[in-house]
Amino acid sequence: MSRGGQRSITDVIGDVTRALVPTNTEPEMRRRVCEAFVSSEVYSVSWIGRYLPERDDVIPNASAGIAEQTLEDVSIAAESPRAELTTEAVRTRELTVRRDLVDDPPCEEWRNHALEHDYRTCAAIPLVYEETLYGVLQLATDRPHGFGTSEREALTELGVTIAYALDDAESPANTDRDEREGAAEEMTEVPIESEQKRRLYETIISSTPDLVYAFDLDYRFIFANDALLEMWGQTYDESIGNTLRENGYEPWHAEMHEREIDRVVETKEPIRGEVAFEHVERGRRIYDYIFAPVLDDEGEVEIIAGTTRDITERKEAEEALQKSKERFRALVTASSDVVYRMSPDWSEMHELEGKEFIADTQESTSDWLDKYIHPDDQERVTAAIDEAIRSKSTFELEHQVEQVDGSLGWTFSRAVPMLDEDGDIVEWIGMASDITERKAYERELEQTNAQLKRSNRELKRFAHAASHDLQEPLRMVSSYLQLLEQRYGDDLDADATEFIEFAVDGADRMRAMVDALLEYSQVSTRENDFETVDCEAVLEQATENLQMAIEEREASITSDELPTVSGDERQLIQLFQNLLDNAITYAGDAPPTVHVSAERGDGEWLFSVRDNGIGIDPEETDDIFAVFNRLHAPDEYGGTGIGLAICKRIVTIHDGRIWVESEPGEGTTFFFTIPDSTGEGTT
Repeated sequence: MSRGGQRSITDVIGDVTRALVPTNTEPEMRRRVCEAFVSSEVYSVSWIGRYLPERDDVIPNASAGIAEQTLEDVSIAAESPRAELTTEAVRTRELTVRRDLVDDPPCEEWRNHALEHDYRTCAAIPLVYEETLYGVLQLATDRPHGFGTSEREALTELGVTIAYALDDAESPANTDRDEREGAAEEMTEVPIESEQKRRLYETIISSTPDLVYAFDLDYRFIFANDALLEMWGQTYDESIGNTLRENGYEPWHAEMHEREIDRVVETKEPIRGEVAFEHVERGRRIYDYIFAPVLDDEGEVEIIAGTTRDITERKEAEEALQKSKERFRALVTASSDVVYRMSPDWSEMHELEGKEFIADTQESTSDWLDKYIHPDDQERVTAAIDEAIRSKSTFELEHQVEQVDGSLGWTFSRAVPMLDEDGDIVEWIGMASDITERKAYERELEQTNAQLKRSNRELKRFAHAASHDLQEPLRMVSSYLQLLEQRYGDDLDADATEFIEFAVDGADRMRAMVDALLEYSQVSTRENDFETVDCEAVLEQATENLQMAIEEREASITSDELPTVSGDERQLIQLFQNLLDNAITYAGDAPPTVHVSAERGDGEWLFSVRDNGIGIDPEETDDIFAVFNRLHAPDEYGGTGIGLAICKRIVTIHDGRIWVESEPGEGTTFFFTIPDSTGEGTT
């Protein structure tokens, strides 16, 4: 319920009712009430206004948490939003609440006032006793969703108590005695004063949640308020006149209090302690108590008065806070990351363990934004924080920070909100990773990628230009050699004819290699160029392109059902065509048989192309995808040594993998993967 989660509304009401007891004058009473509310830290602003029925006005005349100059007359007719809240409470005689005064304020004036005095929610409580309105109590808290049902009920009841106390303070018996007219009138008013004070004390004592009681010098109870009787589960007549043991206290407990009573009598000084005791309905509770001496006219102790407050929730909150701190320290010890704690609105950093990355903070600090966050990133950081607070969601962001040595670093920060039982944020626990070893790498990688892109563009231009520049002299060499053979063929001997054939063959193979290199350099695409491709149609087109070779070798091409994928259709046709051509080329003496299949894996399709060819030595399977790498001499098997390199380039462009499994003489199976664009996963 409170800013730190350590005080309850019950504690606050006890503080306020205690503040009423020793006061006699109305101004003092109002002042003490306001101070009690604000000192509790549950409320950041408190003021009480006196109601003037003849003017129908509420005039604030006591406050805490705001400057004195704000205590100006607040007229019912004024347009001030705080005056409107007060007016509504006066009109309805009921507690009135306004929320979201910063995020969704009624007006800019109220928003500025709320920000200046650190509150988010405001309530006006009418002070009514016996249908008479004595004033209005206004409270403000930084809890965005404060003043829940139970809190409103408690404050409404407290409003009656305060009104009764104000009624007693305003009575003629408590005015300045110098204004009284004569001794006779004064004598008449004395019993009235005593009766009013008795009623005042009885009202306060019966309404407080604290236990109020008194002992005689024989340790017998001579008074117990309703709260104490409720704890015992006994009536007043059943309890008064009994000793501690007779009212159910365990022997050790009774003996402890008897010793304390003796000490108070001896020293005439109050004594304070803490003890656990059984409540008849609520079970074991923890109490804070005070025994104080009541002196007679001769200065001797005649009665011991006591007050006891239930502090179980506060103790549990303190214990929870201690455990939270212990968990935080354990997290700090176990983690290599920066660990920190923030206030609910991130206005203060409570603690930070920097792990020698950024400067430690062991005490709360409000200038953490300027101290740690680079100015260029402060707006992004605050915007992300505001959204996380609004939605009560995890804060996540990459941003620049100032490191221990003063240099700039990068961090990935994540913080989660800790909520109380009402769903309000009580603090944030965060961790931040040093990603400076990573951002530098990303920048270097970006530079490298940019250089590679430039290099690739240059290589493509070079390959294209080189292919054309090389093609012409190769064609000329081949043409002139053939012309030489035709014109002087009859004059050449067998060796010369063979030499010409070798030269022509070499020129033709060189032209084929240049064409293949050009083809390899042109295999590139972007993912946004991909389209839906039916692999059944792709295989059919690749088979049709190889129809002449299939017929010449009497090859058999079979397949299972093939899927639809996202890719570049032209390149996928080339991929299948190259693998089929490879299987036909290296089939050996038997007619080639090739089978193509596909199965869905984890987020991808696994394709296989299996043949009955001559096979490959397993030690050489890693090298066959290299450009111009050949495992056989040109006179054994044709080819340029670039077909499988093109296959790998195509698969890589499609975010897949390609590999081969084979044994000499037992055929070869090529495997490659393509992502499953349907996202349906394994079947």
